[in-house]
Amino acid sequence: MVIRLPKWLLLSICAFFLSQGNKAIGSLFEYSKNIEILTALYKELGTHYVDEIEPGTLMKTGIDAMLKSLDPYTNFFSEYQAEEALMERQGHYGGVGCSVVLRNNYPIITDIEDSYAFDKADIHLGDVITHINGIHLRNKTIEELLTLFRGAPNTAFSLVLQREGVPLKKSILRMAVKTPSVAYSGLLDHNIAYIKLEEFNENAAGEIAQSLTKMMDNIATTNAAKNTDSPAELQGVILDLRDNGGGLLNEAVKIVGLFVGENRSVVTLRGHNMGLDKNNITTNKALLPNTPLVVLVNARSASASEVVSGSLQDMDRAIILGQTSFGKGLVQNYAPLPYRTQMKLTVAKYYTPSGRCIQKLQYSDRDENGKPKQMNQSQKKAFKTANGRIVYEGGGIDPDRVIDPFQGIAILQWITQENILFDWANHAFNVNPDSSQYKPSDADFEQFVGLALGKTESLLKGKMQKALNAIHGDSVLIKQLGLMNVNTAKLNTQIKSEIDKNKNTILKMMTRELLLRKYKKPSFYRLWLHRDPETQDAVLLLSDLPRYQGYLKTP
Repeated sequence: MVIRLPKWLLLSICAFFLSQGNKAIGSLFEYSKNIEILTALYKELGTHYVDEIEPGTLMKTGIDAMLKSLDPYTNFFSEYQAEEALMERQGHYGGVGCSVVLRNNYPIITDIEDSYAFDKADIHLGDVITHINGIHLRNKTIEELLTLFRGAPNTAFSLVLQREGVPLKKSILRMAVKTPSVAYSGLLDHNIAYIKLEEFNENAAGEIAQSLTKMMDNIATTNAAKNTDSPAELQGVILDLRDNGGGLLNEAVKIVGLFVGENRSVVTLRGHNMGLDKNNITTNKALLPNTPLVVLVNARSASASEVVSGSLQDMDRAIILGQTSFGKGLVQNYAPLPYRTQMKLTVAKYYTPSGRCIQKLQYSDRDENGKPKQMNQSQKKAFKTANGRIVYEGGGIDPDRVIDPFQGIAILQWITQENILFDWANHAFNVNPDSSQYKPSDADFEQFVGLALGKTESLLKGKMQKALNAIHGDSVLIKQLGLMNVNTAKLNTQIKSEIDKNKNTILKMMTRELLLRKYKKPSFYRLWLHRDPETQDAVLLLSDLPRYQGYLKTP
């Protein structure tokens, strides 16, 4: 078997150099030399390797490894993957309406969209899917799972899942999934509008505008019914971008335009081969140009979420509340390739109106282990907002008002990160799904404590063994892990003491998890938002205009 480098690849390379003109001449020899080496290597493998080679698989493996050395966002998509990527960007596809993560080599359900296939089939959060159409899912990648979950609307498949250790069979009918960007919107106390934006899909800005208009109309209707002359105005807006990983940049620009109006610079794209910088400017008229605005962010707010929060912060148009955002200041474009394949590549970094780049990890500067470095505080350049407030580059968007979700308490973070809270809530709901109160009792709390303590020893042993394996391999030291039992009782005492000390906060966290499992999203948000510390802090801030304005003034 003889393998030849695809003609389209060679033509693409030639076209690249022709488009670059004199700029690329200096590098032309290096590129040509390495392409020649790659062609020869590819041919030798196909001709002489001991086993038969699948050319497409070999090439994709090489491409993936090459792109991985650049950054995690530059990817090659096969024909099927390209179609999946398009559906993701558009926010509609034939599927089941769920999110999964891989845990213990199997997909576990972490989110279910209301009224879609998995919801209708009574799939629960925490269910572990083991088979689809008889195919065992152990060690399947997320991409492989997507090929099984998705398909034409109204097509069916069977699955087997594990719930509380009991196998259950389900028949699933795929549906046309259209994921809305706004998961919930509603009025809170003092005529404050709340909008939860989950994704920057097509028409995300339109959904926000529609939600705000509807809430203003509701205020006007209420005032008319009460025969009052109070203005039909919102006292403030809370835009919740927590856990929002981004999406379409043009929608982010439009969303900023809703609050600042037209002809305002939101983000500038700068790249090595872009030529002139591309400045993204708002073109839509403001819907609420002066209404006080708070934007909620956390460590999982990324990309387009950071464009919105960073630009509004630079313009002193909003107060950013929560935790420092993810720090993804890289911009990707999709490039069509032959045979309906596609490439997503990083083409630029984005810069907020003050001039700062918020990219946290420096992929072109790696340590001895190959991990990208971060800027330390002394390396971060300071910039100024419109009012002269100091903001910094290179580390995501720092909130104007920091609200620690775990109150700085390590035990609260631990029970979340180690899935202890997630596992407890799954079990509690599965045991009693019809509970009407969903307010954890003292007995529930003690059960939770027991679960946390029961996991302590196994978690620590697992982590210690992994660390020791990396250092010592199969050594005598690893076999002495049983000695850890000496400290387990003391450790459990300390953990129980910390949990008891923070009982009220943990009970609130337990309540949230139960509400998520019991109710669909609109009902969940209505029940939860008046208990959510960050939302309530934003309500208090918007209800006190002098205090709100104080955050936007130069210190």
